[in-house]
Amino acid sequence: MKFIQLLLISGLVFICGCGYTPRAYNLPSSIKTVYIDTFENKSDQPNLENELRIKLAEAFQDEGHIKISEKADADTILSGRINSYQRQALRYANDETIEEYRLALNVDFEFKQRVSQEVIVQAQGFYADTSYYLSGSLAKSEKSARTDAINELAHRILNKIVTLW
Repeated sequence: MKFIQLLLISGLVFICGCGYTPRAYNLPSSIKTVYIDTFENKSDQPNLENELRIKLAEAFQDEGHIKISEKADADTILSGRINSYQRQALRYANDETIEEYRLALNVDFEFKQRVSQEVIVQAQGFYADTSYYLSGSLAKSEKSARTDAINELAHRILNKIVTLW
């Protein structure tokens, strides 16, 4: 009897205390596919638009609710513009050399119905950033930090779209 009580209590604690909360998914059920257009690149960084498109596709695939499609078959289209890529000094050493940088990406985007052209989600000045050290145990290259920032931006865009926030 005590074993059953212990089992029930353990199960109740597990169910109530696991911390899992589903993400609110607020898109209409009719939206099943997306075409991810190549963003216009107004930054001074070549190929940034292609890297962002790849990361957006990966984010949608990982999320799983909306499938990637060709433009003619898609329910929706995600398009936008990369406004800027900025690298700013964030921390200096005593000798005035830069120890840490911040990378920031700024985009405008819209997610709209392909046929009706109705805009579902739109954002201007949407951004993501990351910081990186030039030396020490936390050091990474600008290329690695750029990948992190693009990945973060792709996930933030996806989150904005599927939660309509």
